[in-house]
Amino acid sequence: MKKLTTSILAVIAGLLLSTGNTYAELTNPVIGDSLGSDADKANEGTTFAEYFIFFWNALISIGAIMVLIFFIWGALEWISSGGDKGKVENARNRITQAFIGLVVLVGSYVIIGFVSEIFFGESFNVLQINIPEPK
Repeated sequence: MKKLTTSILAVIAGLLLSTGNTYAELTNPVIGDSLGSDADKANEGTTFAEYFIFFWNALISIGAIMVLIFFIWGALEWISSGGDKGKVENARNRITQAFIGLVVLVGSYVIIGFVSEIFFGESFNVLQINIPEPK
């Protein structure tokens, strides 16, 4: 009986303390009606998604260039090692690290593209390469 009474009181308190819908319009006398009257202006211009996609593609491109530089650096180091085991090991490590960087870049690119399409649809697709232009 005590649980039933507590439950009923909780429901009544929840109903009494909850706020109802308020359908009112507030006009700021200083600004007037110009604030928020044009909802279409919010849809104009470059969106955050376009900037994010451009920034992400730029980072992926910079990372790919760095991977290529490290591959070439490791290969040249291996060629110029002259049979020294320490230099060969250092070159092998550099090439391995470049390969790991390549895997991380490709993986992050694919994961971000997959997740963005699931959550935001095709309009937020990282795999589309578009350069945003200010309007």
